[in-house]
Amino acid sequence: MNITEKSDSIPSVPGIYLMKDAKGNVLYVGKARSLSSRVRSYFQDQRGLSSRIQQMVLKVADIDYITTATEVEALILESNLIKKHKPRYNVMLRDDKEYPYLKLSTDEEFPGLSVVRRVKKDKARYFGPYVRVKKARETLRLIYKIFPLRQSKDNLDGSYKRRPCLNYQMGRCLAPCAGYVTREEYWKVVKEVGLFLKGRNDDLLRYLKERMKEASDNMRYEEAARIRDQTIAVESVIEKQRIVSTSLEDEDILALHREGDRATLQILFVRGGKMIGDKSFNLKEVEGIEDKEILLSFIKQYYGKNVFIPKEILIIEDIEDLPLIEKWLSEKKGVKVSISVPRRGRKRDLVIMAAKNAGYSFSIAFDSKRSEDSILEGLKSSLSLSNIPERIEAFDISNISGTTPVGSMVSFLDSKANKKGYRRFRIRGIKGADDYGMMAEVIRRRYSRLIEEGETMPDLIILDGGKGQLNTALRVLRELKVKDIDVIGIAKGEDRRGPETDMIYHPSLKKPILLPLNSPEQHLLQRIRDEAHRFAITYHRRLRNKNNLRSIIEDVSGIGKKRMHTLLTHFGSLKRLREASIEEITRISHINVRIAGELKRRIY
Repeated sequence: MNITEKSDSIPSVPGIYLMKDAKGNVLYVGKARSLSSRVRSYFQDQRGLSSRIQQMVLKVADIDYITTATEVEALILESNLIKKHKPRYNVMLRDDKEYPYLKLSTDEEFPGLSVVRRVKKDKARYFGPYVRVKKARETLRLIYKIFPLRQSKDNLDGSYKRRPCLNYQMGRCLAPCAGYVTREEYWKVVKEVGLFLKGRNDDLLRYLKERMKEASDNMRYEEAARIRDQTIAVESVIEKQRIVSTSLEDEDILALHREGDRATLQILFVRGGKMIGDKSFNLKEVEGIEDKEILLSFIKQYYGKNVFIPKEILIIEDIEDLPLIEKWLSEKKGVKVSISVPRRGRKRDLVIMAAKNAGYSFSIAFDSKRSEDSILEGLKSSLSLSNIPERIEAFDISNISGTTPVGSMVSFLDSKANKKGYRRFRIRGIKGADDYGMMAEVIRRRYSRLIEEGETMPDLIILDGGKGQLNTALRVLRELKVKDIDVIGIAKGEDRRGPETDMIYHPSLKKPILLPLNSPEQHLLQRIRDEAHRFAITYHRRLRNKNNLRSIIEDVSGIGKKRMHTLLTHFGSLKRLREASIEEITRISHINVRIAGELKRRIY
């Protein structure tokens, strides 16, 4: 029986088909609502087929098929067979990595929290994914510091198992292993952890404050103090989180960037309205494959694994079988899952952000590796600079309403970070939230020192900010009689690309410059600007932690100025004090065990 005769004998029911070559190798796996119609379409008028599929049809020597009861079953079977056979003409997702999740074991009497690699169909609750296991473990450690959740792996039923451990002594566990807490009281903590991990921090703070008031009204002052400390810790974490939605959704955002026979698919993870991470997937040999087919193949293969499925998936363009895919994912998750192509508003901005990141990831993975000289020459031309920017210095300011203000400067030589040239500045002469004044102080201190020491000046100065910061820096440089240095400012603005577009301000141009989104020049400027911001934020947090340490020590009864000075001098940061033992604290500062214990309790 030849191929045409065999295709005519296939039934008109849902199922999957496997195209094979003369040696029996699987060339392609597909699914169909009607196997007969789909398979025959390959061997009739081929003008509508892509050149890639036409080449595949020429190699087909045999066809196998498997019928299924429903189209959803066919979809699942197709994904499994693609993973098994890895056919040459299917789009393959070459990433079998299992992402880490946090599992809250709500199927147990006294739930615990752990890092896992698979999402199972059980009664536990899963949070993630986390792109790196390090981030998942950092979140786990943070939760243990804020919430008195058990850390043991025992199967607990409320009865006595052992004596309470050191975590109980430090106020970091309620000791369910020793039978010290009821299930009802412990589950209050579980509820708090769930709200925190879901990003519902407003609800969590409201709940904590209600519990603190109730404990205080009933004269349970130690419990009220513990909840107060939790509230402060949660508020500190909220400050650092980037909110992209006030409606607290779980969303995945997918976008594609392709050039020639290569493509990068980017996925952004939003959990509880907050961006928690992203991941890129690089695909080769996709020439002749439509974008929508790449996107569809990715969705089927990625969500066919044991991964968290959000309630909403945003994609950059329509795909085939969208209602079917939604039905499959909804059945897999157990609740309604929607897939949409946003056309405007916040969701459209997120898709554009994913597309920008896809372009950035593509250039890292597949760029033709233009020489650094070429990129720097491109910057000179694109930004109308007077010099090739071989030596670049970039500045950023960090403060919260003028408190603990700092400045940072990062140095790049031949487009590479020169960390020996990094500098930090603690703002001395400016009071209040005066960003322009702070920038002026940092620029003046940096370049007056270079002048005094006869050091080489940079070719390009980059400022984190718009026209205001740019004019401020230019005024200071004129006062110092510094000439022949290019200066630009970079600030976020809004244009047709979206609200997070990089606007580059040049002293001699009225309108900002917009570089091509995925150009190496744009990526280099982003990298420099982000590094200056990171360096400033890191320094600012370190100083704030030191100030917080002073505040915490001052609040502990029994510690005077002399002992406070000793503690600050020796430890210098909350982190070092947290790591110190009670014995070390008493030995260094000559305070008793009770006061040292109170100090340790307050910093956790």
